[in-house]
Amino acid sequence: MNKQPRRPAQLEDAQIEAIEGDADVAYNSELAHTSAQALMPMGTHFRERDRALVARILDLVDEEGVDVVAETWVRSPENSLPGILWRGYLLREWIRRDKDDAARRYEAAKAAAEGAEAELPKPGALRQEWDLVLAGSYEGDFAELLDRSARLAATLGGVESVWIAEDSDPLATEVTRRRDAFASTAREFEAAAGLVREGRLE
Repeated sequence: MNKQPRRPAQLEDAQIEAIEGDADVAYNSELAHTSAQALMPMGTHFRERDRALVARILDLVDEEGVDVVAETWVRSPENSLPGILWRGYLLREWIRRDKDDAARRYEAAKAAAEGAEAELPKPGALRQEWDLVLAGSYEGDFAELLDRSARLAATLGGVESVWIAEDSDPLATEVTRRRDAFASTAREFEAAAGLVREGRLE
């Protein structure tokens, strides 16, 4: 397993320009961590002079959408902030793009729960929370959101173990196409929630 990355160095202007100009820019750990911290500050605290950089990233997300920033998180390990934001992004995008599939699995999960569905997060509500995270405006308890995401992913995975069925799907990634993808992602969300509570998710 990859070691948790050290605190990222500061981004250079050229790196910001690379994001703005090319969504397929080569993976850069510093870029991934700094963009993740801009959206969900935790663990690492930006110095005063970094505020302009954070503002530029948030402006980019506001103007172009989070997709261009999410591209930098793809290869981040699951025990890092960008890695868990990548998993949240995939869950949110699946709920948004494949809402019929999400609704079908949710209804099947409710039927199997026999009255315990009140404890199961609704996909639409969870998506709205992730929308706020990915816009850099979430003010709730991030650990609780990760716990709810874990609960939904685990439950839906119990309905069908496969998350994304085809390699041609726009959301087909190493995360969504692996064996027992939902169950594995649920465990990663749960572990990340614990790291948040310990102040160790960066």
